[in-house]
Amino acid sequence: MMTAIALLVSPAYSATMNPQENVNLYSGNKLIIDSNQASIKSVVVRGNLTAATLSNSVYPSKNFTLTTDSTQLYTVDVLLSYQSPYTSEIVISDPSSGSKTQYTSYFVSGGDLNLTVFASFQASPSTGPSAPIGWSSFYGWVSEFGGAFPFWIKILYAVLGAQFAFVGYRWIKFEDERRRIEGHLPPLDRGNKAYLWTEVVFRTLIAGFAISLAVMIGEVLVLLIAQYLFFVNLTLVSLVDFFSIFFVAALGTLVYLTREGLDRIFDLKPIMED
Repeated sequence: MMTAIALLVSPAYSATMNPQENVNLYSGNKLIIDSNQASIKSVVVRGNLTAATLSNSVYPSKNFTLTTDSTQLYTVDVLLSYQSPYTSEIVISDPSSGSKTQYTSYFVSGGDLNLTVFASFQASPSTGPSAPIGWSSFYGWVSEFGGAFPFWIKILYAVLGAQFAFVGYRWIKFEDERRRIEGHLPPLDRGNKAYLWTEVVFRTLIAGFAISLAVMIGEVLVLLIAQYLFFVNLTLVSLVDFFSIFFVAALGTLVYLTREGLDRIFDLKPIMED
């Protein structure tokens, strides 16, 4: 947010204004104090000067620059003075992106301005040590993604998944053994089994989608009936979650398209008895 401060000093009253600013920057950024006139008379910087880079200006000057590549805290006292009106601004520059952001600005009708800036250079997120990608990162991503679903939705699909996986495994195994024993149909190869497993996953999603949608609609109907028929406002744990509905619908569509692709493109659908 750009802030402008106007300091109107009467020529007959030459009191020095002493504004103070707290500026947060990332390491590698530049703190720039700029003026449209050569009003910067002197600059005093306190802090770890061995880690800082200062502009080598001849004063009076129109600008002053301070930067550092490490985490540091500096106090910058700038004395500005000019007989006629002038403006001064504090700018944060990011050399990596080439962007400049005006922190604040001042208008002085004439006279002195004693500006103090507390510049805090913090570690940049992009320059910090990157964590190696491994199982911990994967588990962290899974936990964050799972947090987007209500607890009852996770329990529902966990139970349905275990049930359909058990039944699907028994069904595919039984179908393969029956074919091998009877011999009138070819046994299932890996492609056929992959197709049948997509069928199992698709049915699991369909069942979960139907049950969760029925539960959500049922809760809404109960609340509406209680409110408008019995004039009672019930306070229930909200079971409505549109994210899970749309996510399962999108996932089910992808599984359906995969199953159709295995059938139409790779012809992996096993021959079944009429």
